[in-house]
Amino acid sequence: MESLNDDDIRFLNRAFEVAEDAVRYNEVPVGCIFVFEGVEIACGRNDVNRTRNPTCHAEMVALSMMQKWCINNKHEFSDVIRHTTLYVTLEPCVMCASALYHLQLKRILYGAPNERFGGLCSVGSREKYAAEHVIEIVPDLAVDRAIKLLKEFYEKQNPFCPEEKRKQKVSKRSQDSRS
Repeated sequence: MESLNDDDIRFLNRAFEVAEDAVRYNEVPVGCIFVFEGVEIACGRNDVNRTRNPTCHAEMVALSMMQKWCINNKHEFSDVIRHTTLYVTLEPCVMCASALYHLQLKRILYGAPNERFGGLCSVGSREKYAAEHVIEIVPDLAVDRAIKLLKEFYEKQNPFCPEEKRKQKVSKRSQDSRS
């Protein structure tokens, strides 16, 4: 694993702060920040449940914020993103990863793999997106911390999840009676 500098650690911690905020708002706890020239220029957390928009993943929310930052600071978005690092608590999904490849992001550091939907290493890859651009990827930097947040969220049940998809808690007694 690549050694992290103090800024990397600070920015990854900041992404986790954003993810913790998502938990408070009953959103899947994924948080991210975009850093350009050593400065945080955008952050995002999942906002799917509140907006009822399945594309409002942390990365997409932050990309919109970055676009506004570029306009306000008179920078070309396409130039900025090529020199920007993404710090994110969980490996971006296929949708987000594909967008980041095609936007030609410079670097991604993430906390834990997303084995079901991960678009960088777990399920998707640069080759699958036919992307010529190579993103420097630094994976699995805080696996236990990211998993702890996800467990915290899913243990309290997602109130926006359809009833038929919710896990039914089975008591120890009923499990024993089945045996």
